[in-house]
Amino acid sequence: MEKSKNQNKKIRFIVVREFSGEKPMEEVFEQIIERQACERFEGWLDTRETGKEAA
Repeated sequence: MEKSKNQNKKIRFIVVREFSGEKPMEEVFEQIIERQACERFEGWLDTRETGKEAA
């Protein structure tokens, strides 16, 4: 439950920070989702490459 509250606060902050009123909310959410997907993929890729180097 505590993690959920912290995650909601983090998401709310990101939306407020990224949405300045100049862009439609849909575009802002698309950008946030794309950025998060790229970050997670890069993290996964780094982990995968590190695992190959260790093997």
